[in-house]
Amino acid sequence: MNFYLLLAILSGCACGQVKVPESASSKSQPVKFPDPFTQKVEGWTIEFGPEFKNSRNRSLFQKTKKALANHLQRIVYLLPPVKSKELKNLIIRIDQQHKLNNMQYHPSRDWLAQNGHDPRLEKRVHIPRAEQLIDPATWRKHPYVILHELAHSYHDQVLGFENQEVIQAFQRAEKAGLYERVLLFQGGMTRHYARTNHKEFFAEMTESYVGMNDFFPFVRAELKEYDPETFTLMKKIWGKL
Repeated sequence: MNFYLLLAILSGCACGQVKVPESASSKSQPVKFPDPFTQKVEGWTIEFGPEFKNSRNRSLFQKTKKALANHLQRIVYLLPPVKSKELKNLIIRIDQQHKLNNMQYHPSRDWLAQNGHDPRLEKRVHIPRAEQLIDPATWRKHPYVILHELAHSYHDQVLGFENQEVIQAFQRAEKAGLYERVLLFQGGMTRHYARTNHKEFFAEMTESYVGMNDFFPFVRAELKEYDPETFTLMKKIWGKL
């Protein structure tokens, strides 16, 4: 989805802190990253930035957990138990105000280290700025954003990014021009974000199949009518809903 950055694509330890180079070109001045603390939310392991321990952030911390729980509850209630159980193995990280902006999934430790980020974010769904979870604009436009990012994590860690069924479905849709111009949730025609690559295609189609997307096809019934082959693939991966 276009509000969110596509993937950040592509530890020495001392006192629980990881040191990495500040940049790809400089190995001096090692960066020390503080340890997050973990809590369980709806069965998921959530890593929170240590800034949430500050009493000034108590209200934001509680609101963030409540909003995240809403997202995760819907996943549990909508998906077959075996699938939600698999998704609960995928870790989510939330920071108060990280220098990264949009919600994203980090598949690559190398990219993180080269760009001065904590390499322990690897294989995490990352919410860099907690306020995004309680922003009304996010809820109106991207009500299934956490599902979208978890779909990236699932694609990487369970299916594998080179899963041929997903790649072939994306290539078929591209060849047919299915998502070149589609209706946007607020009106008007636009290029579907699913056209970015097969990874975004999978995450976007997951939104439509399981929940609700901000691009047409918005919901499962529309996906079934408009793109039955992708619907069948989503049903195979996520189960009958």
